[in-house]
Amino acid sequence: MINHRSMKYWSWLGAFTVSVLFWAQLIATVVN
Repeated sequence: MINHRSMKYWSWLGAFTVSVLFWAQLIATVVN
């Protein structure tokens, strides 16, 4: 059983990871 707090944490972690990957890709594109 996954509780609500755990789901909220994982959804936040997923959004944070996507954001980091997006910015890393954008910076790499600008640098190159």
